[in-house]
Amino acid sequence: MPAIRHHHVEADGLKVFVREAGDRERPTIVLLPGYPSSTRAYVRLIDRLATSWHVVAIDYPGFGSSDPLPGEPTFDRLAATTGKVIDLLGIGDYAVYVFDFGSPVGFRIALEHDQRVRAVITQNGNAYTDGLGPDMDVLKGWWQDRTQDQDKVDWVVSLDGTRHQWLVGAKDPEHIDPEQALADQAVLDLPGRADYMKALLWDYQTNIGRYPAWQRWLRERQPEVLAIWGRNDTFFVPAGAEAYRRDVPAADVVLLDTGHFALEEAVDEIADRVNAVLAKTFA
Repeated sequence: MPAIRHHHVEADGLKVFVREAGDRERPTIVLLPGYPSSTRAYVRLIDRLATSWHVVAIDYPGFGSSDPLPGEPTFDRLAATTGKVIDLLGIGDYAVYVFDFGSPVGFRIALEHDQRVRAVITQNGNAYTDGLGPDMDVLKGWWQDRTQDQDKVDWVVSLDGTRHQWLVGAKDPEHIDPEQALADQAVLDLPGRADYMKALLWDYQTNIGRYPAWQRWLRERQPEVLAIWGRNDTFFVPAGAEAYRRDVPAADVVLLDTGHFALEEAVDEIADRVNAVLAKTFA
């Protein structure tokens, strides 16, 4: 396995953390993580992809080992900085792997980079109202009235909430490394970081209004699409995976017997499927 290079890229005055592996002369896949995780969640996948591809995984500002944005964070701002990092790394055409928060970040970037995004691998990365599951109901209620359900939103950024994210839908909870949640919570417990994440959870509602634009991009571009989903996820349910076929009829939809953090239990199958998409895309 190629060694993973750990470094920072300075963008918008911030140090943004990057994990990078593989030969830079080969086609690139960019991995965009979810909430509340960092690119640490991708290490096992990076190992399986980097023998054949150039793999880049980016911690958004305020996630993992990246500096937080000053002021109020939004998905627009996360995407703008992350897109600049991709440019600063000298990446031309690439495939993007989106999970959870990676979908709203990744699709914003895709609309800007357009033809450069050759393939979309979406692992529980939602772009359709069909895909919003019951665990999103707390946020939907809160979006109607920010003074309500504050205790439930506080729970989301607590250790119990973080553990729930990692465990939900898992076929066997013993397959989920408990240190993943602890590492994520260590970031959430930094001064001001819980409020930072709650601001992003509030801003998440803006993504739903962007769905039609992302769907239009998919229809017009017809990139290679792999929608590979932990079917037991209660945040983003399987209907969200199936919906990609409405805009990209050739999309490959794969439902796995696992949960939200599907890589914990199905990394080998996911890696095999991703490798096949990349080989087809960059043939």
